[in-house]
Amino acid sequence: MMKKLLKVTLLLAALTVYSSCSDDNDLKDPSVRLSEATTKYMDVLTAAPNGWAMTMYGDLDFGGFNVLCKFEKSGKVTIASEKFAADTTAVSHYKLEQSSGVVLSFDEYCELFHYFSDPLNTDGYNSQTENGFGADLEFRIISASADSVVMRGKKHDTKIVMTPLTDDTTEITDSVWAKYLREVAAVSKVMQKGSYRMINGTDTLQMKANRSNRVFSYVSVDADGNRTKHSVPYIITPKGITFYKPFTIGKETVKGFNYAAGSEKYEQDGADGITLEKYTPNLNEQLIDGAWYISEDGLGTYAKSYWKTFRSSLLTVGNCYIFYAVIGTWRNRFGLAIGPIDKDEPTSIYLTEAYFDYELIGTNQIRMWFNGEYDEIGNGQFFAENCKLDFAIFPFGGRGKSTAKTFTLETDDVKDPSYIRLKERGTSNNVITLYEKQVSFPFGDKIN
Repeated sequence: MMKKLLKVTLLLAALTVYSSCSDDNDLKDPSVRLSEATTKYMDVLTAAPNGWAMTMYGDLDFGGFNVLCKFEKSGKVTIASEKFAADTTAVSHYKLEQSSGVVLSFDEYCELFHYFSDPLNTDGYNSQTENGFGADLEFRIISASADSVVMRGKKHDTKIVMTPLTDDTTEITDSVWAKYLREVAAVSKVMQKGSYRMINGTDTLQMKANRSNRVFSYVSVDADGNRTKHSVPYIITPKGITFYKPFTIGKETVKGFNYAAGSEKYEQDGADGITLEKYTPNLNEQLIDGAWYISEDGLGTYAKSYWKTFRSSLLTVGNCYIFYAVIGTWRNRFGLAIGPIDKDEPTSIYLTEAYFDYELIGTNQIRMWFNGEYDEIGNGQFFAENCKLDFAIFPFGGRGKSTAKTFTLETDDVKDPSYIRLKERGTSNNVITLYEKQVSFPFGDKIN
């Protein structure tokens, strides 16, 4: 029975290669078809003179990033990535192999590419289901033509699309790859800042763009008043924002929005009628919706003394440094998120969260408290019981509403804040500055 099922699987995989075939073709052995498909895909991959722009998605807690690839028939592949400098390239190796279809495998380590599949990366990505960004190294090719190559991650089944880079040159130069990546960076800087209203006629949806994770988020409320946070992954291109899959608002769907320089209103990609418009939420709302990084330099004397105790216990008992520390909505709930990392075996981050309840007061004040709940993984509970995590929590909010702390918030630019400063009412030395820009190893620790 297993052998029959295997043959059926192979046959179906081969049939996806050629959706319309002659009767003679239908009678070919599946292995012959796979061999022919492999040759065809090799020809397609190597035919693009400027290479391909790949939409690199991993775990869909995150959006996508651009990886540029130029393939040669020798197995050589040149790679660039928007997570590195625009003019940085690396040469690696790839192969096409047969495994229930044709699989494109990046089989030689390359930092620019494997950044997305490594269990630990420099930006602290750690999804709910994976260590790191959660991307694949092997991709099943679904279809391939001069216009696009559509693939699925072999392990995670995430859809990956490659489109050819076009220009008037046939060499990888600043006018092609670096120009593309710099244009992506320029669009990213503008279109990922702030909050938005997606408008379709009388339907309006408030959304927040998470610059680090590249997801739009919005909250829905059911008939009983229960609130649910939703995420919409996206990728940035020189043209604008493209969603991982079409998004529905009202009775219409939208696949993305076009960038318009000097504007805070963006038109729907591919059709008319739906717009994405920036607006400025209150500062306390930005604290709740954003992810604001903690740094030792930003802690006042009150908070610093508590964090010193936590850090000491985390190191002596847990053998961990702090890779990141964030106040805001890191995954899907507001609170404190910390990334301890084993100082001797830095292979993964122990995602740790403690959740807060809060009340917004006016436009620039917040009253908040730790509600006693930790992450579902169990790390928060463990570090609280063993490494004094509550000492890190306390400067932001007491345990329970009766011991809540009230803060007044300040910033440099409410439309585009680079920091939010918290000043506790009644405790003059509890002043905490949180940063919009990522801070790794916020207490100066380093992994050797």
